[in-house]
Amino acid sequence: MSRAEDPTPFPTGWPKARYRAARRAMKALRLADHLLRHGLAYTPEDATDELVRTAAEQTGHRQPSETTCSLVRAVLTLLLSPTVTSSPVEDDASKRVIRLVVTVDDRPTA
Repeated sequence: MSRAEDPTPFPTGWPKARYRAARRAMKALRLADHLLRHGLAYTPEDATDELVRTAAEQTGHRQPSETTCSLVRAVLTLLLSPTVTSSPVEDDASKRVIRLVVTVDDRPTA
């Protein structure tokens, strides 16, 4: 099993909701990656719940919930959105930060 399939445990002391949200976000990233790499979805609209659940079955994940399916579409939107750069001098990829906030029960967890 590769490191991506068996990630290291999260630090202790987090609330349970934060663990669940982080695991859900990682699952959504893996499923979005699978959809893109296998040419199953090129836009968020292509990633229907049925297609995401089929991808989960192909990759050996449990059936994702509606929330996870919508998070997969959000990840695809984030990954496929065009990047805006102000000038070539300031276009340093190492300075870019992407923050994804997962909301559980109407409360942000990150």
